Amino acid sequence: MFPPPKFFPTATLNVAELIFRGRKDTDIAIYFSRESLSDIEKVTWASLRERVRKLRSALVNSGVVAGDVVAAVISNSVDAIVICLAALSVGALWSSTSCDMGVGGIVDRYSQIRPKIIFADQGYVYAGKIIDLSDRIRQWSSELRERSDMLAQVVVIPNPNLNSIPLHQPNTYTLENFLKADRGDQLLFEIIPFSHPAFILFSSGTTGPPKCIVHSTGGVALKAKVDSVIQHDIRKTDIVFQYTTTSWIMWVLNLMNLSCGAAMLLYDGSPFHPRPSILLELAQAFKVSVFGTSPRYLSTLKGLGITPRRDFDLSRLRIMLSTGSVLSAELYEWFYSIAFPPSAQLISMSGGTDIAGCFVCGTPMLPVYAGEIQCKALGMAVDIYDSGTDDHVSVEELGAPGELVCAKAFPSQPLAFLGKDGYKQYKASYFERYGPSVWCQGDFVQRSPATGGIFMLGRSDGVLNPSGVRFGSAEIYAVIETIPEVLDSICVGQKREVDINERVLLFVKIRPGASLTSHLKSQINSAIRDRYSPRHVPAYIFEVDDIPYTANGKKCEINVKHAINGNKFAVAGSVANPAALKAYEKYRDLPVEGPRKSNIVSKI
Repeated sequence: MFPPPKFFPTATLNVAELIFRGRKDTDIAIYFSRESLSDIEKVTWASLRERVRKLRSALVNSGVVAGDVVAAVISNSVDAIVICLAALSVGALWSSTSCDMGVGGIVDRYSQIRPKIIFADQGYVYAGKIIDLSDRIRQWSSELRERSDMLAQVVVIPNPNLNSIPLHQPNTYTLENFLKADRGDQLLFEIIPFSHPAFILFSSGTTGPPKCIVHSTGGVALKAKVDSVIQHDIRKTDIVFQYTTTSWIMWVLNLMNLSCGAAMLLYDGSPFHPRPSILLELAQAFKVSVFGTSPRYLSTLKGLGITPRRDFDLSRLRIMLSTGSVLSAELYEWFYSIAFPPSAQLISMSGGTDIAGCFVCGTPMLPVYAGEIQCKALGMAVDIYDSGTDDHVSVEELGAPGELVCAKAFPSQPLAFLGKDGYKQYKASYFERYGPSVWCQGDFVQRSPATGGIFMLGRSDGVLNPSGVRFGSAEIYAVIETIPEVLDSICVGQKREVDINERVLLFVKIRPGASLTSHLKSQINSAIRDRYSPRHVPAYIFEVDDIPYTANGKKCEINVKHAINGNKFAVAGSVANPAALKAYEKYRDLPVEGPRKSNIVSKI
């Protein structure tokens, strides 16, 4: 598996051609809405084809060739789809990041991949606010040009809510002016090898500089087809609504749903503005049949007391996809008993940017059990290895927790990591633990012998280990979600140089109107003890104002763990609320021997 093998060496294809092949011109390919809902855009396949043709012609006549990198700082919009498909049609590599990424995050990413052209939204709207990106465009384009002479052009996509356009930098154009390079060329597709690079994706970067992961055109296309069509039963008649940003792997996989013939609903904006029910309103209005979201979104709906099936017509909904973090048993129960139509299938899945798809996911052919992911993904030799040894010891059939591994190579394995020490990074990320023949994903999991389902227990580097008892943070979160007074939480281990054993610290965000009383603390501890064991009970419970998350909705456990252990760490640009991390640093000064009096107020 490492170095990565080449699959189907004689096969050739073009992803963009696969997407357009066999489509009826008059059918709708994309529905698009921004927050206002006042200007819904409907794009037919004929219109999409023509827009891609024009953009492709302009790219080619601007000097873009197969193997060049085309990047974008762009919202989840039709423009993003058009530019991506045009780049892929040429055989160029595509990479994108969302508009909320800071200048440092953009420079960190794009300085490593050296794009020839970057497309950039002039601004965007989020939670009712218009954010002007003009100054940021000037900053990151200037910094990137200082680092590399590869960047030939920056193309700005004007925002109708803004007046000035940042064209003061050299070789910076509006999209309208850039499209003047269109010479009426036909929409042609560069036929390239299966292993030709097509997508550059980035890790979350919460534990260091973001890794530049290069995926092949054939690997992404094949894996997406298997997961979507065969595994999850996405059909040509479906309307698929995946809430995502352009920074996330789910944006690429959502794009690939077009290759299934399904129509796509795009939404750009806050999932809770102008109303907490906005995504549900869209699902009803467009008769969405496949809805992709995250556990955090579902948990927020539950906390707000929203009952979708009572207030909205979701009769067309067949599948609800959930990914990004662990989906608790409590959310499964809420989904089926109260929230959504019981005829809809709730599918939790786990994989990621690393493999452009799933290791474990769902299927309509098996029952759904609360708290479990139904099965292994097709074509993935998934196993669970003993986390206490570096030997290849499977504990899957025993039902014991361990490391999620893949014991055979797979087509969507990354081609490479770009950037300094990319080869070493690639090897260290997945093959350091069990050697070059076994991919170690870094997830702590457990298989149910009774059902065959998979329990996701948390990230391996976030596994809690008080007094030698190993368990995942997801087990604690599953209990906390049953406590009405707690809005959110994060659970990490503390073991500083002065500590003999690791202890568990639980940080909770309390709902407005509630408080962390001694009774509530006892209730939390009792619930954890009763469900698991006394060893699972945290040494301390603290109330905090905010829980740090990445922009993709993942809790920043490793950052918090570094903060409370006194480790130096850089806050990545992908952290959505970096200021929240500062509040955790004071907990590095807790007493060494268990919970005693200190200058920090304990919540136990």
